Amino acid sequence: MPVSFAAPLPPEFPFPEPNPAVREEHASPLIPVVYEVTELENMTLRIYAAIHLRVPDSGVDWLDKMIRRSRKLDLEFPRE
Repeated sequence: MPVSFAAPLPPEFPFPEPNPAVREEHASPLIPVVYEVTELENMTLRIYAAIHLRVPDSGVDWLDKMIRRSRKLDLEFPRE
């Protein structure tokens, strides 16, 4: 039996009006969606750990330089 999602709701079950004062809290933080699956599959554990631990020891010169720069900026402009 096909289901039509465009069908209006019956009058006894009206669609609730949105309440801008009520905001749903998420049970967990929002997680970004990653579409670059092939890049993630080719990433070594060493590079992955270097990125997430922010340690410039990935073995990739430009990535190590970027991690060093990021750490330097964190020291110059600490987050509150």
